Amino acid sequence: MQLTKTEFQRKIYDKGIQVYNKDTMCYKTWNDIIISLPKKTVSWCCKTDLTAQQIKETTFDLETLNTNGLDFLFNHPILQKRKKELATGIRCPDCHICWESEDRSGESHRTLYTNHSVEFDYDTPATFIELELTNKCNLACVYCGPQLSSRWQKELKQRHPDTEDEIFHKVMELLTEYFNTTLADTSTINLSLLGGEPFFTEHMYIFLEYLSKFHVKPEQELTVTITTGMAFPKKKFTKFIELIERTPNIIYIMQLSGEAINKRAELIRWGLNFETWDNNLDMFLTESARLKNLVIGFGCAHNALSLPYFKDYLVYINNKLVEHDYKRKVWFLINYIEEPRHLSISMLNSSHADAVTEQIEYMENEMTNLYQKDEYITMLKSLRNQILNARVSSEMKNLASEEFKMLENRRGISYKSEFPHFDGLVLKQFR
Repeated sequence: MQLTKTEFQRKIYDKGIQVYNKDTMCYKTWNDIIISLPKKTVSWCCKTDLTAQQIKETTFDLETLNTNGLDFLFNHPILQKRKKELATGIRCPDCHICWESEDRSGESHRTLYTNHSVEFDYDTPATFIELELTNKCNLACVYCGPQLSSRWQKELKQRHPDTEDEIFHKVMELLTEYFNTTLADTSTINLSLLGGEPFFTEHMYIFLEYLSKFHVKPEQELTVTITTGMAFPKKKFTKFIELIERTPNIIYIMQLSGEAINKRAELIRWGLNFETWDNNLDMFLTESARLKNLVIGFGCAHNALSLPYFKDYLVYINNKLVEHDYKRKVWFLINYIEEPRHLSISMLNSSHADAVTEQIEYMENEMTNLYQKDEYITMLKSLRNQILNARVSSEMKNLASEEFKMLENRRGISYKSEFPHFDGLVLKQFR
């Protein structure tokens, strides 16, 4: 049962906290937990930026999990400190990315999610549980890195250990306990699987087997969101569909990652063959039309390279839906890049605001079967506002120049060849 605002304030007083402050409260901090199995770390909200010491304190091993269990994951001292600060109006340093965005444009990830979320109170449990399953991935996306991509590791000649079986099974035991106790009476729960590429690890399929141990009540809605770069072979898809067919009481939301088409997609998501992406989309649309518990969603990681051309992607998706005579609602899941900074939306100048306006108008007028379309349009408006208020320093353009130049030299590519606005992102003296 949710508390009223007055009850919430009283409860905070009882905990020794002075006042509830809506200007700093963040639904993501209360609701989200991200457990990285390869890195053996836990965090809360994907946009936070922890110090080296905090990362050390949130890194676990098997002994830590055996000793501290769920408390380490869901009641960690760093999380409790952040909650207390946000509840009392303190701009927690962990959240500086959102504060900087709000200072520039008045909006951020915090405002987007908090304004559209359900009511929550100080003791609201996390119901969005995100698992980074593996760092195996055959793509080296420009905004990713070696800790979450084996292709990045190969390119940089680095090695990062992948998920250990013992760690995977222990975390799954703890999550089963958490689901069957803390979340036993929670109406809506979402589990999210990330990589690397989830389709390239057996742990994804074992995870889906574990779901049979979750005591899902008839009145509960359990959704599993799976993010994929869509660069996997057909045999992986077939095995996945077989598991979905065996769990009809669970809703699977696919977050099909992509924000550009053709050569632009291949340059942003290095290693991708867009024809494979296109063929896999056909398979997902075909199976989703057959299976009621398979929902199609698109995860567009909007960034400084892709956003000016996003309308091309929307037209492509719309044409695909028409081609398949696809009648069900599809999702566009909110996401955009803020780090690394040289790929963030804030690197774009005001000349690109009109392109975002066209994207908004196209989505409003031409895309008729989108779930929660208004929320996604609100995000696009926020991105447009961030562009209009962006102030890109010469230091940031210098950084972008250096980062892009390293990638171009190492990969033997040219971003300017496919992205006409590229010179506007970097110092021209470097081109």
